[in-house]
Amino acid sequence: MKVLVIYDISNDNDRNRLAEDLKKLGLTRIQRSAFIGNIDGSRLKDLMKVCKLRTKDSDVVHIVQLCDYDWRKISVIGKPWSDLNSLEGGVVL
Repeated sequence: MKVLVIYDISNDNDRNRLAEDLKKLGLTRIQRSAFIGNIDGSRLKDLMKVCKLRTKDSDVVHIVQLCDYDWRKISVIGKPWSDLNSLEGGVVL
């Protein structure tokens, strides 16, 4: 499945650790606090665990699951952080 992860974490260390964890899970950064990519069911559980570990009560993480139809409808205006077309074949996990 494809997921979009968007977060607002106030603590720099927790925010940086979450970003590194998301990269290790095979997600691609598309904005400072947004990652996207393909993930399987077991990795989704890992993603949830990591996000809970890195957040405090004042923080928020949104995990949005995208179907193939919605994935194809993504529009980017301006200069993208990362090339979404490179994710078309999927991120190998």
